[in-house]
Order: sequence, then C-alpha cells, then structure tokens
Amino acid sequence: MALAEEAGSRTVLFAHEAALTARYWAAGGRELLVALQGAARRPADVPHGLWLLVPMEDPETSPALDGRTVDIVDQVSEWVRVKGLFLKNLKGTVDA
Repeated sequence: MALAEEAGSRTVLFAHEAALTARYWAAGGRELLVALQGAARRPADVPHGLWLLVPMEDPETSPALDGRTVDIVDQVSEWVRVKGLFLKNLKGTVDA
C-alpha cells in the first residue's frame, strides 16, 4: 500500500506474481489482498485500480492463488479471462 501511495492518486497496480500472498494467507496475505481490492473499488482511494494476474488451469473455476480463493464482488466487472497471445506478449516472448 505504501508503494501505491508514493506513486500517486491515479496509480493502478498490476500484481503478476501474487502467490506469496497465499503462502502468507493467515499471517496477513489475505488482509493485504482484501485491502488492495477494497481500495481499488473506491475511486478516491489508493490504489486507483488493481489488476491481479492469477494463472489458472481451468478458466471456468473461481480464481485462486495456491488454492486460496480470490474474492470477487462482481464477476462481470472484476474478472477478465486472458489467454494466448496476450499472455505471450506480456511475457515478451512474441516478436512484434
């Protein structure tokens, strides 16, 4: 949260390796994730937005980090399934 606050009021976080929050779920990982989600849902709070990349074997199941379910309020506005070329471009493995 402090990093987002330092970056400014219009900061959107992109968490692409968030599995550590699951490892430390009971020791504050869940609370951190819930706090980031809550703040991202309120336009005046920091971060202004949150993208949480959750690798999944089955895109039809609920998102989970190492077996820990990621809370979603509204599947339509808070969940986007990305696949194929988008992910390869994200990793920088596709030539432009």
